[in-house]
Formats: sequence, C-alpha cells, structure tokens
Amino acid sequence: MKIKYAFLTVLGLALLVSVAQMFALPPYAGDIYALYRSGYFVELERGFGVIRDAFVETKMFGRPVSAWILLDDIGARHGMDIRVYNTSGLRVRAPGETGEAADSRVMRVLSDSEPSAYSEIRGGRYYSAVPVFMEDRCRFCHDSRGASRLAGVISFERDFDARVYYGAERVVIFGMLSAALCLLFFLTLRWEPGRRVKELFDK
Repeated sequence: MKIKYAFLTVLGLALLVSVAQMFALPPYAGDIYALYRSGYFVELERGFGVIRDAFVETKMFGRPVSAWILLDDIGARHGMDIRVYNTSGLRVRAPGETGEAADSRVMRVLSDSEPSAYSEIRGGRYYSAVPVFMEDRCRFCHDSRGASRLAGVISFERDFDARVYYGAERVVIFGMLSAALCLLFFLTLRWEPGRRVKELFDK
C-alpha cells in the first residue's frame, strides 16, 4: 500500500500545481518564451509581416520615400521602433540614405542560408527581424545581376502584453492536463497493488 500512497501523493501535488497554473500566476508568457511561444507572439509576427508587405507595395507603386513615411507613421501610432536594413547590414533611414551598421540579430538573418524571422524578448520588449525577400519585380530598382534572395531586413521592436491571450491558452492547456491527472488519481485510488499477491498465496 505504501507505493499506492506514494503515487497518490505525487499525483495530488501535480494536480494542485496544474490547477494553480490555470490562474494568472508566474511564469508569464515572456518568462518562458524560449520553451513555449504563446500564440500572442505569433499574432504579433503576423502583424509585422503585414507591415513589411505594405512597405514593399508602397515602395513599388508609389514614391519610395512614402514607404519610409508609412513606417514612421505606424511606429509613432503604435509605439513601435521600425528600422530598415539593406543586404550589407546598414540601416536605411530613407531612400539612398544609410546610417549605422545593424546589430548581430539582423546580421544573423542576413547571413542565414535559409533566412527566416528572428525574434526574442529583451528588456521587456518584443523584437523581431523580418527578412524581405527579393522578387522579380524588385529587381527593377535593385541590382538585377545579383543572385541574392534577400532585398534586406526590417526590424520591429515594441512593448507587449500577452496576459489575456496567454491566460486563455493556460486555461485550455492546464485544464486538459488537470483532467488527465484527475483520471489517474481516480484510477490509482481504485488500484489495489497487494490484491494479486494475496490471490497467489490464497491459491
């Protein structure tokens, strides 16, 4: 019976922890980003992709400078720091106007053989470096002789608040886990580990 009580104790503690995690307790979404990325951050990155596409379209079909004005307006309205970098890793403040070199995060995207968005949480802010891929229509302005897949990188940095979204995810995840632990707890209660041994000796 001791093994049964040991299992019940472990399951009971696990159930208490699981139920507690359904409420707004640590760890929060930003604390466990490396282990579990909340769908909230996926939505943020989807929004960054929309802004990137709007920038490219504005640059293609309007005056190029209008694309940078668009980014400045979006950044000012939504509290985002948006920066454009060319394939050399230099910040492009406006068409033909380059500034400081990019940091290691942007260079990581530029040097990757299979470029993809790089995201992280630093200092309570969400950062994402999003590649801008070269399309055939882009080569009208960019060097048509180059074989690079990238036209550049756009970086986004903003404050985040994942409480509502992450809270709903926690309820679903730990609700299912709690239900499974309850079932195991019930089955363990009905389990009689000494019964079969006793039946063997009774024979």
